[in-house]
Amino acid sequence: MTDRLSYLVKQVLKHSATADELQELSDLLEADGDGTISRQIEILLRQDIGMDRPYDRNHWDNIASSILAADKPAPAPLVPIHGNGRWRWGVAACVALLLMSGGVWYMLQHKATRPVANVEQQRIKQADIPPGADRATLTLADGTEIALDSAAHNTLAQQGNTTISKPGKGQLTYQSGSVLSREIPQYNTLRTPRGGQFQVQLPDGSKVWLNASSSLRYPVAFTGDTRTVELNGEAYFEIAPNAAQPFMVKAAQTNIQVLGTQFNVMAYEDEASVKTTLLTGAVKVNEKRLYPGQGASIDRQSGTLSMQEHVNTEAVIAWKNGLIQLEGEDIHAVMRLITRWYDVNVTYNAPVNAHFRGIIPRNVPLSQVLKMLEMTGEVHFTVTDKRIIVSP
Repeated sequence: MTDRLSYLVKQVLKHSATADELQELSDLLEADGDGTISRQIEILLRQDIGMDRPYDRNHWDNIASSILAADKPAPAPLVPIHGNGRWRWGVAACVALLLMSGGVWYMLQHKATRPVANVEQQRIKQADIPPGADRATLTLADGTEIALDSAAHNTLAQQGNTTISKPGKGQLTYQSGSVLSREIPQYNTLRTPRGGQFQVQLPDGSKVWLNASSSLRYPVAFTGDTRTVELNGEAYFEIAPNAAQPFMVKAAQTNIQVLGTQFNVMAYEDEASVKTTLLTGAVKVNEKRLYPGQGASIDRQSGTLSMQEHVNTEAVIAWKNGLIQLEGEDIHAVMRLITRWYDVNVTYNAPVNAHFRGIIPRNVPLSQVLKMLEMTGEVHFTVTDKRIIVSP
């Protein structure tokens, strides 16, 4: 069996699998109740299985990302999820690589032809709500509002010596001329709705990716001793170095001091804490220094700061890379993510105790996401209009 499985895995990764081979692998995974096949696939991926190179997570992640971004029918969004330690469709990290590598599109298309109970079809058919997209509103210093998703790709406004333009889809840039330190700062605010995201390049060249249901307030030109912005929601920052003018982020009770670095801040009001995760460089969170791979969390109620020594940074910034990566989150945390990205409301008709691990593309309809989560067997969903009812 190991030799045959190795052959099938290799065929999928090479995009050479026949329809019969894809179906064979699909059947093996479907019958994999105890996770034996999935664990064998993980071992194969971590060894040299006769491909050009041994298993390397970053290498295969790059393959998955390029496939997801390709201009062709999206690969089927089935990604392994398991809850409370019970295996369903295998090991998330390894099987996801297979599924994103092309074969799963056939698998889901083929499986869709199998009979499904009519009541099941009725329960989920209304869940075809599209994912979020590049949507945002820019509020200028004088109160003028610009809907960026419908604005043309050109200059949007001129504020003092700063030109504001939209160079492309989902992008906003500020280009400043000479700035006098005594100038009174003017502030703009970039807001994304639920189901929206956007990127802005600030006047100093720093870049900020704004997640759904978030806002960033910043000056049109940076003057004075610091470059200070205010965040509500979630954003990923790539800061242009300037030791003479440190970059500052204010988010709820959190003050983050930066020089040149990359980091993520999650400061949603409906989350219990404000979380800062450092990828490169160095930051101070309320005067506590972070090093790459570390995180800091500040409790919204008590103000207590706690440190995380080893954070899965890949999971933290997955949203920026077009993915939802779950690392053991409970159903409530997962549904908050879904609420923001799909612009829906959630109701629980009974207590649900379920935790999830896996990777879900952010570009798939809501119905596919809910089907993935239901594979754990621990949660069920009913969708009416834009409301999800969660049941055990």
